[in-house]
Amino acid sequence: EHKARLLEVSKRMDSTDPDLSRFRMRGGRLIILEHMADYAQSPYAGIRYFESVERKLGKAETAEFARLYTAPGVDHVGSGAPANVDMLSVLVDWVEKGKAPGDLEVAEQKVEAPSFATLRALRLCRWPAWPHYKSGPVTDAASFTCAP
Repeated sequence: EHKARLLEVSKRMDSTDPDLSRFRMRGGRLIILEHMADYAQSPYAGIRYFESVERKLGKAETAEFARLYTAPGVDHVGSGAPANVDMLSVLVDWVEKGKAPGDLEVAEQKVEAPSFATLRALRLCRWPAWPHYKSGPVTDAASFTCAP
């Protein structure tokens, strides 16, 4: 008896339907951020979902309204690697100003006192790209490039 109720609730609550065409047609924008060292839930569930949307709608159409970012080394609570990024502002710029996000930068700041200096930064790449080290200080996002 619980299985039927679970399936009913799951249909309403889970983000598993890859057909986001109505969402897109209404001007919807979607940004997914997966922490790749998350020990509480698999980041690959979000990646698989995003890829199912691409299969359903096509990569080009999906790219018009959706982004997936992966944050290497970041755990469930956002620690372990640079993780600070203001995704709400990124989304607002996309929705209100038409500024579609590309690759971003995440930073780790010294938060104990102003000036909140950046201790290290890393590229936050659009899936399926990943930050690859080029040269320079490993604490500087400019030392990395986004590539598959």
